Amino acid sequence: MKFGIWLFCSKPMAETYDFKIIKSGKEIEVYNYKDKEILRGYKRKERKKKKNKEFKGQLNINEYKKELKRLEEWEISYKAKTKFSISRTRTNIRRLANANPHLNKFLTLTFAESTTELQKANYLFNQAMKRIIRQKDYFEYVAVVEFQKDVDFHGRKKEKGGSVHYHLLCNIKMPKTNNLKELFDWEKWFALRYWKYGFIKIKDVRQVSNMGAYFCKYLGKDMFDKRIFGKKKFFCSQKLKKPVEMTGYEAFNFYDRHIKGLEPIFVKTFFSEYAGTIDYSAFTLPKDSVDLNIDNQRDDRRKIYS
Repeated sequence: MKFGIWLFCSKPMAETYDFKIIKSGKEIEVYNYKDKEILRGYKRKERKKKKNKEFKGQLNINEYKKELKRLEEWEISYKAKTKFSISRTRTNIRRLANANPHLNKFLTLTFAESTTELQKANYLFNQAMKRIIRQKDYFEYVAVVEFQKDVDFHGRKKEKGGSVHYHLLCNIKMPKTNNLKELFDWEKWFALRYWKYGFIKIKDVRQVSNMGAYFCKYLGKDMFDKRIFGKKKFFCSQKLKKPVEMTGYEAFNFYDRHIKGLEPIFVKTFFSEYAGTIDYSAFTLPKDSVDLNIDNQRDDRRKIYS
């Protein structure tokens, strides 16, 4: 293993590394790149997109084959991008949720009337969040948008498709009660006072150990409906804590201080076309070391290590 090397030039610095740690609250992910060092901070020049020639009239056999090949390649590329988008979105949401353990209420917002237009639904959602924050300035959240199924309870296809709904992890204060009638009345009040467009359901999830993994279980395939492709899939408060990424010397230093000797909760080796073979392991920090101040542990990263 080598420590990260900073590359200096007139443009912003680029870094190479073969060891990375991502800390999301008490959840730690370790990446050990076996085949090559990873370059970060370097921007490639944007490639000029080739314009596809428009076919006029009837295609001859050679043009038909070229067009068929291009369409097949586009379909493969689209599926790969969709799969990558799903994985990246889930990972970002999982890490953000774990980095903010105070978000321990699971809230679902649905529309009373079928609302299938995403732009309109997101506008109404943002208005509701503003109403809550005006009255409860402590309120923070992570929210994902999904479409309900395109068929109804009887299996009949809905004319405009499934309606939009939202799942949130938030820190809203709810009544401490085991009485279902009291909880139902509170949900009804909250829906009329803040949501205004339909119904809500809330669940206290303070007992969940890995909040990110729990939240991601509710993110079904409907979240990646074609109607959402290329659009924002989740929303969050601006002041939430972000996962901390460490590379090179900083990562090794953190590993030696806090991870070495812990039993991993998950281990996997996988291959990436970009990065080669990667050893991945996940750890959960003990309770007494969850609130580590990473900024105070950072060494002078301008040094060059080899």
